[in-house]
Amino acid sequence: MMNPGEEALARPRLLGWLPVLGRDERRDLFETFQAGGTWNVDFVVMMGLSTALAAFGLLNNSPAAVIGAMLVAPLMSPLLGAGFALVQGNVNLFRGCIKAMTYGIVVSIVVSLVIGLITPGYDPTAEVEARGQVNLLDLGVALLSGMAAAYATARPGLAATLSGVAIAAALVPPLAVVGIAAASGEFVLSGFSAVLFLTNVVAIILGAGLVFRLLGVQGALGETAAPLWARRTRIGLILATVVLIIPLGARLETQLETGQVRPAGYPLPTAMRDVILEKVESEPGIEVVAMARYATSPEAGAQVILASQVPVPLGFVEYIESAIRSVAGSQSTVRVTILQAAPGAELEAPKIDEEEG
Repeated sequence: MMNPGEEALARPRLLGWLPVLGRDERRDLFETFQAGGTWNVDFVVMMGLSTALAAFGLLNNSPAAVIGAMLVAPLMSPLLGAGFALVQGNVNLFRGCIKAMTYGIVVSIVVSLVIGLITPGYDPTAEVEARGQVNLLDLGVALLSGMAAAYATARPGLAATLSGVAIAAALVPPLAVVGIAAASGEFVLSGFSAVLFLTNVVAIILGAGLVFRLLGVQGALGETAAPLWARRTRIGLILATVVLIIPLGARLETQLETGQVRPAGYPLPTAMRDVILEKVESEPGIEVVAMARYATSPEAGAQVILASQVPVPLGFVEYIESAIRSVAGSQSTVRVTILQAAPGAELEAPKIDEEEG
């Protein structure tokens, strides 16, 4: 027969087959989140390294490097700790986790911004562009990731699955894109990446809190009602989720109607870009619309689309092709297309995006 304390723990269970955490297990969780959600040198170092790894992986269009950054990033622990603190009503733990998360965000943005500034000339790669394609599905992924991470953390036998959850949640790559895109002047992309990160944060905290509640976590002192600050914070997170659902749902609908961007080209090397821009800028009235290559090998050469509202000088196309081959090699494949417009007309051409490599 259960004593009153055990009955109080059993009541929150909506599903009878779910396990209920014992006192020792709840204490272990608290100690885990208190340690993992603390702002210290280890947190700073891992945050900086994971962001740098993510930034270089994004710029190099390397999914493997980006996944590695997800695995070593320390942000998941303070988010789970915040969800645990909301359910337990532990204001000190909550403040500590939010402080660690906030400082971690600042470190991540600063590191990625610096990397973006010292690596100029990069077009947004497919990995970078993907972080700007946020929609309602990302909210669902983040919510489920928070729930899975909370359950795996609470059940010691499932600790090995946390690496998969970290990959699904993808917290650091969006932050890295915020800095990289801002450094390149791509403020729309930077903003959408920030929205993706905010979506992940809100959904993970809510998902984690829900699971901890179902597993029997209650007030730190056994209160039946949560403190006022905890109730207000929960309401705020729920309202934030509702607010996010509207634009994310609209964006998903738009993507379903028009189709998501599927990149079809790799960015050109900086030396090749510089040669093309130098030659084009020497001819007034001609401008670059897009330039890319279809493979990463040197012999892939380039495809360049130019727009002109003036007569194109005789031999100009061959001039550009020769300049590109001087960098890419004489056997490289080069294609230059010029879109000629009538005087006063504005030319629009499809953008050659980058392909995921």
